[in-house]
Amino acid sequence: MENLNYYLILKYFHIVFVTTWMAGLFYLPRLFVYHSKVKSNSSEYKIFLTMEYKLLKYIMNPSLVLSWVFGLLLVIHLEIYNELWLNLKFSMVVLMSIFHMYCARIRKIFESGMNRNHEKFFRWINEIPTILFLIIIFLVVFKPFV
Repeated sequence: MENLNYYLILKYFHIVFVTTWMAGLFYLPRLFVYHSKVKSNSSEYKIFLTMEYKLLKYIMNPSLVLSWVFGLLLVIHLEIYNELWLNLKFSMVVLMSIFHMYCARIRKIFESGMNRNHEKFFRWINEIPTILFLIIIFLVVFKPFV
C-alpha cells in the first residue's frame, strides 16, 4: 500500500506540473503573436514584456523543472528505463524543453526591442507545443512497442 501511495503522489505531481508547464507553452507563443503587433515604444509593449517575464519566471520555469523531477522519479520508481515508448516520450520532452528555451530567447529579443519576426511566424510556432503534446500523450496512453 505504501508503495502504491508513493507512485500515486509522484504521478499526481507530475500531472500537475506538466499541466501548468503546457498551459504556459500554449499561452506564451500566443502572447508573442499579439506582442509582435504593437509598437516597441508603447505602453502595451511594456505590458506584454511584464506578462511574458512573469509567465516564464513564476509558472513555466518552475513547472519545467518540476515536471522533469517528478517524471524522472516516476521512471526510477517504476524501473522502466528501457521501454521504447518511454524513450520516444523522453525525446519529445527534450524537444519540448528546447522549445521552452527558444521561447525564453524570443522573450529576451522582445525585451531588447530587436524582434524582427512577424505575427505569422509566431502563429506557426504556436503549433509546435501542440504537436509535441499530442505525440507525448499518444505515447503515454497507448504505450506502443510494449
